Amino acid sequence: MLKGIKARGDKFHMVLENPECVNVSFWYVPTRLRHVPHDDERIKELGRITPILKARMMQKGTLMISYQPLGDIPNFFRNIISNSGIQKKDVDFLLDELDRLGHDL
Repeated sequence: MLKGIKARGDKFHMVLENPECVNVSFWYVPTRLRHVPHDDERIKELGRITPILKARMMQKGTLMISYQPLGDIPNFFRNIISNSGIQKKDVDFLLDELDRLGHDL
C-alpha cells in the first residue's frame, strides 16, 4: 500500500512516513489542497474532510476504511491490510476509489 500511495504523488500524504508493519496512516489530499503548503491549516482541513470522505465511501458501499485522530493530529485514515490474498489490483482500486470519491472536497 505504501508503494501505491507514493506512486500517486500529491494525492496522499503519509501521517507517519515509516508505517509499522501493515498499519498505514494517511490523509487523502483533494485537488484544491494539492498545491497548498503542508502546514497546520492544511492538516486541520485534511482532518475535517476525512469523515466526509468516509461518509461517501459508506454511501457508495465500495470501501470501508477506519479513521481517527491521534493526540494533536486530526482525523486521518488508518488502513490495516493483513490478508495475504490482497493483490496489487486491490490496493490500486482502494486508492483510486478514494480519489474518485474525494477529488472535489
